[in-house]
Amino acid sequence: MNEPLKHAPVGVIETTTDGVITDLNERAAETIGTSREAAMGTDIRETFPRSATGTIREAFADEGPTERSFEEYYPRRERWLAVDVHVGDSVVVYVRDRTDRRESERTLDRLEQRLDRVRQIDGLIVAVLGSLVSASDRTEVAETVASRLGGTDPYTFAWVGDRDFPADRLRVLAAAGDAPDLRAGIDDHLGTGEGLPEQAAVAAGETQLVDAIADDETVPQGIRHAAFGHGLQSALAVPLEYQGTVHGVVSVYSRQEGGFSEQERVGLETLGSVAGFAIHAIRQEGLLVTDTVTEVTLEARDDRIPFVSVARERDVRLSLDGVVPRGDGSVVCYLAVDGSADGATAEPAAERADGTTEEPTDGTTEEPTDGTTEEHTDGTTEERTDDPIVCLDEALSAHEGITDVRWIHEENDPLLQATVTGETPVTTLTAWGATVSSAEYDGESARIVAEAPPDEEVRRLVEAVDATVAETDLLATSETARTQEGAEAFRNALAERLTEKQRTVLRTASLSGYFESPRDSTAEEVAETLDITGPTLLYHLRRAQRKLVASFLETDPGTDIS
Repeated sequence: MNEPLKHAPVGVIETTTDGVITDLNERAAETIGTSREAAMGTDIRETFPRSATGTIREAFADEGPTERSFEEYYPRRERWLAVDVHVGDSVVVYVRDRTDRRESERTLDRLEQRLDRVRQIDGLIVAVLGSLVSASDRTEVAETVASRLGGTDPYTFAWVGDRDFPADRLRVLAAAGDAPDLRAGIDDHLGTGEGLPEQAAVAAGETQLVDAIADDETVPQGIRHAAFGHGLQSALAVPLEYQGTVHGVVSVYSRQEGGFSEQERVGLETLGSVAGFAIHAIRQEGLLVTDTVTEVTLEARDDRIPFVSVARERDVRLSLDGVVPRGDGSVVCYLAVDGSADGATAEPAAERADGTTEEPTDGTTEEPTDGTTEEHTDGTTEERTDDPIVCLDEALSAHEGITDVRWIHEENDPLLQATVTGETPVTTLTAWGATVSSAEYDGESARIVAEAPPDEEVRRLVEAVDATVAETDLLATSETARTQEGAEAFRNALAERLTEKQRTVLRTASLSGYFESPRDSTAEEVAETLDITGPTLLYHLRRAQRKLVASFLETDPGTDIS
C-alpha cells in the first residue's frame, strides 16, 4: 500500500481476488474493529463484521469479486458503515463510518415528524377554540371538545367529564372515538371507589399523564383491558379549570406509548383552560342577560369559615356589604361590623336622683362603656383590650386564606376590607357563576343570599358550597323577575358598555371609599387590593367614569365612549 493510502482519512483494505487481505491502513482496522496485524492474511469475509444482509460476502462470491457500493448497519460494531468495492489487478475496499450522519438524519426525521404532529395538534386546538366561542352551554362545550379531539389521527378516543360535587364524582358529558367498551367501562368506574386518572386530575387540579396504560396499576384493570383491546397505550387527563375552580376534565387517548410530548401537553392544557373559561363565561352571561334569577339562601356551619371564626372570637356580627371577584379565584370582601353578636349593649352607670352617676365604692371610676381606656387612682390610664372592634383586622389576618386586611373606616359604621383566597362559601359561589347579594356571619354560622341563573341547578350550587364546609342547609329559593325599567335599565345598558376590568375597578373603588370626601382609600391602596399598578387602576377607572358620565348625559346614542 502506498504512503498516501496509509494515511488516508478513510479506511482502505487491499485484497486478492480471492478475498485475502494483503494490506490495510490503521483507519480501516479501527473502523471494522480489529488490528492491522491481526487482519493481515485473513479472509475479508471472515474479518469484516457481519451485517444482516451480508453484502460484503456477496461481493466476494466464488465466481469472483464484483464492484459495488452500499451502506449497512453492523450490530457487532453498532455502526453504520459505507463500503465501496473496486476491482482491478487487485481489489481495494474503502470503508467509512457513517454512524453520526445516520443518527443526525434519524434525529432530523424524528424532529420533522414531531413538528408535523405539533402543527396538526395546534391546528386541531385552534379549531376547537374557535368552536368554543359560539357554545351556548357546558354540554355544548363538552361536545365540541370531545368531537374535535376524539377519533382524530393523533387521538383515537376522547371524553369530557362534568364535575359533580363532591369533588371525586364525575359524569361523562360527551365522548368521541370508536371505543364503546372503554366508554362503558369509564361510566361503570365513575360510580365506584376505584380511581381514574381523570378523577385524580379533578381532585388535584393538575394534569395527569399515563405513559403506558397497560403497565400502570393505578388505572383500574377493566379500563386497561378495554384500552388494550383498542390499541390505546397512553392517556392524558387535563382539568377544565378557571380562576382556581375545576369545572370538569378532558381526557384523550393515544395509540402510542408515551404519546404526549411536552408541546402537546402544553397545548392541551391551554385548551383545558379556555374550555374552563368558556363554562365560567356561559354561567356569568346567563346571570347578566336573563330576565329572571334564582335567589338562593344558604346557611353554612363550620368553625373553619374565617369570618365565622373571627365573629366568635371577637363577639361581633359581620355583614357582607359587597364582594368583588379579583379574577384569580380570590374575592375582595367588604365587611360591616355590627358590634356584639348577641345584640347586647353595655349597661349605663346607675343614676341618682340628683342626676349624678353612682361610682363604685373602691374609688375607681366605672368601667368606660367605649372599651378604650381605664383610669386608676394614681391617675394613670391603661389601654383596654376587650373592645370587640380592637384588633379585629389582626384577628382576620391571622387566618389562612385571608390577606390584605385593612380598615376602610374604623369609626362610625366600621368597614373592613379583606381578600379571601381559600375555599369558602363566598369564593365557591362566585367561581360557579353566582352573585353573592349579602351574607351575615355570627359565631355559629354564615347565612348567605346569592343569585344564580334560572337554568343553574340549585342542587349543584348547594353541593359546591357543602364541599367546602362541614354542614350546609338550603333555607329558601325563589324566582325573581327582572324589570328593564328606570334605574335597572340604565344599569344594564351601562353594564354592556363596561369591560369586566372596568366594572371590577369601579366597584372596588366604590366599596373602598375611594369616592368619599375625604377618601377612605387612596388610588394606591385600591390598586394594591386588585394586585395592579396605580397607573393601570387610573386608566381603567377614568374610562369607566367616562362611560358612566356619558351614559347619563348622552344625547346621541351613536357617541363613541369606548
